Amino acid sequence: MFNKHAHLKQPPVFYLAFVTSMCERFGFYVLSYLLVLFAKNVFNLSDTDAFKLFAVFTSLAYITPVLGGYLADNVMGIRRAIITGLIVEAIGLAFLAFHSTYMFMLGLACVVIGVGFFKTGPTNLLARSYKTKDPRIDSGFTLFYMGINIGSGIAAFSAGIIQHYYGWHIAFATAAVIVFVGLLCYFILRQSAEDIDSTPGKNNLSFKIIFQISTGILITGAIFTMLIQHSTIAYAFFALATLSLLVYFLYEIARSNRQDKLKIIACILLIIMGMMFFILYFQMYTSMNLFVERCIEHRFFGVHIPTSTFLSLNGVWILILSPLLAALYNHLGSKGTDLPVTTKFPMGLLIISLCFFVLAYSVSYANQEGLISPSWVVLSIGLYSLGELLISALGVAMVTHISPKHLYGVMMGAWYLSTALAASLASQLANLSSIPADMHDQLQILHIYQRTFVEIGLIGAVATAIAFIASPYIKKIAQIG
Repeated sequence: MFNKHAHLKQPPVFYLAFVTSMCERFGFYVLSYLLVLFAKNVFNLSDTDAFKLFAVFTSLAYITPVLGGYLADNVMGIRRAIITGLIVEAIGLAFLAFHSTYMFMLGLACVVIGVGFFKTGPTNLLARSYKTKDPRIDSGFTLFYMGINIGSGIAAFSAGIIQHYYGWHIAFATAAVIVFVGLLCYFILRQSAEDIDSTPGKNNLSFKIIFQISTGILITGAIFTMLIQHSTIAYAFFALATLSLLVYFLYEIARSNRQDKLKIIACILLIIMGMMFFILYFQMYTSMNLFVERCIEHRFFGVHIPTSTFLSLNGVWILILSPLLAALYNHLGSKGTDLPVTTKFPMGLLIISLCFFVLAYSVSYANQEGLISPSWVVLSIGLYSLGELLISALGVAMVTHISPKHLYGVMMGAWYLSTALAASLASQLANLSSIPADMHDQLQILHIYQRTFVEIGLIGAVATAIAFIASPYIKKIAQIG
């Protein structure tokens, strides 16, 4: 029996990727869940300005892995990139514990840089550990994504509680400590990654490269601090980065053989589908976040439940659904009937769109105080999480299915760049739910949220229809499934 299922056992580096990502995501998501609330409660920003701050920070945090992935593959090695990322991110989170505006912005910049170095590392190592058409790949990446959501789920559950009872600075300091714990875990498990590191990672670094990387971190930190403070310049930067990546892909398409051309095109089309999803996904941290803050009943048996703790239901649902989906993928894969990634993507879009229709419908059941039962949040986030698993968990796995091997790192970076663009677009969509500072009528507030969620749901439905129409053509081009 053991030998029969031995092929389903994950490679040793899986555990390194799992635990380091879990700790790093804890730190990142403590900040993500609290950022909009912190901006409104401490900096007294409007809904729109708080959404912009979140959008710029998040966009930068997803765009930097494009460069981080390149450096890991071609300059410093994947393992060194992971170490650098965890150190810089821990420092950035520690800076947030100081209630200085400049230190806060500098801290955000450091977190962004840390994420850039770290983000593609675990997934890159994991992708390199599987052979071509390895039957473990979907289940492995789904379980890996479960680890990420353990970190984000614990972050969401604890961030609001720590902040409520001990203050903002203790919440951010706790995040820094857990990221540092992830660094310690890396060193304990580092031997599992030695043989699958990129070529530069197996060689010694020259003093010149170390100096260049260190200088680059300092200069980038200063630039990102400025971009976080000036959203207009940041949006122009995102447009330039997108154009640059598009030019690079056109170059790769032009110089590749026919088979690789089709693979690159298929990846780009799937990345666009993923971007549609992430525009909806980031509503949890913006419009949905403030909806829960303002319109959901927060007392349960006399105990106050912070907003971010409600949102931790996302992690709970991920923990419930991930092993079920992994088992389903293994079962269907063994029979050759597993759904292709191109079908899972549109299904994910459809399910997450239903989440917003549920939220809109829940407004009809508000009590006399204009507050809504938290059971509606449980249901809507359940749908949200299932849609998330069908897309986000398999987004990087998509690269290993389709992308030419020499573009693994860059294509994963492109996936994160599309997420960065989605964050910027998501903030514009979230602005539909902005509540004027002088509006205090709870019924009016509920009406704005109801209208907004219907509109977001309809946008998602249109994106779903387009994705279903396009998916068979993408599947044919990619020759998968």
